[in-house]
Amino acid sequence: MKKNLFITTIAALLFFTSCKKELSDNFTSYSGDPRNDTVWVASTPATAPIHQLANQFLPDLIIDTFDCTLGDTITLKDYISIRIPAASFTENSGAPVTGKVRMEFFRLKKKGDFIKFFKPTTSSGYLVESGGGFFIRVIKNGQELKLAPNASITVRFADTEEPKNNMQVFHARETIPFISTGIDTLHTWTRHADTSWIKTWQGQDSLGNALKGYELTTTQLRWTAANRYIDSTLPHTNIFAYLPQNFTNKNTVIYAVFENQKIVVNLIADFRSRSFTTMRIPRGAKIRILSFSRLGNDLYLGTKFVNDVGTNNVYKIEPVKKSLSDILAYINGL
Repeated sequence: MKKNLFITTIAALLFFTSCKKELSDNFTSYSGDPRNDTVWVASTPATAPIHQLANQFLPDLIIDTFDCTLGDTITLKDYISIRIPAASFTENSGAPVTGKVRMEFFRLKKKGDFIKFFKPTTSSGYLVESGGGFFIRVIKNGQELKLAPNASITVRFADTEEPKNNMQVFHARETIPFISTGIDTLHTWTRHADTSWIKTWQGQDSLGNALKGYELTTTQLRWTAANRYIDSTLPHTNIFAYLPQNFTNKNTVIYAVFENQKIVVNLIADFRSRSFTTMRIPRGAKIRILSFSRLGNDLYLGTKFVNDVGTNNVYKIEPVKKSLSDILAYINGL
């Protein structure tokens, strides 16, 4: 046991030492520029540059109205329908709501959407595979409404992949207000109390092309997804990513995106080693490690393709300055 501990300690020291050397070698000084800031923080403040990425990445809301007294079935583009029973909403006080209300909607369709919304597919540190999800908020007179007791809404949506028969309803646990206020760094998905399998469906579009997807019923609004836990008994490992010295946990976020599954994992900043890390990555997984940074008014994208996660699990990322449109085009292509 002591021998294994000694070997692990030496390996960690070599990793941290090599990181510092690489970071020092890659540091570029910019006179009078915020890019000179190399200071990491133990807790990322609300004023950190990473939170400005939320406003820049966030797509436009889909907005619709309906009469909540009567209920409705709202059909949106991309083969989405939302079935809303009559008298389904209340105020926070519990008072029933009638008349016209406003619905705001976001779609989590592809892996890039989970990045744009900073909603990685993890649940209390465990990886989940997603079939997609959405954000729904209903408002009247500026007040956000809730679903009434025993009320539910049903969302049917097409998926980009073959639907899985063992998906379950998950909701995002939110620790800060709506996403435009910044990145919820403590985000996690939590499984709904009803753990039954989500229904799948098949159909055709107007041109006869095959459509397949999920029909999800939920008793909660805001972030909802069709997710499933992946096999946690498979051999897995931690991975580490490090960047040049002026890319810190104040201005950079990093994700591992799986090539063959709809899984997006955030790498958490490790203050002591000045690196980013995550656990439970299956050995042999094919992933892309992506960094997104804001230094001053400039945006940077770093990419690292890993064909086979193995024992060599420390990766160097070299961010490149990009325009917002270039970064969003890359994200949308995932």
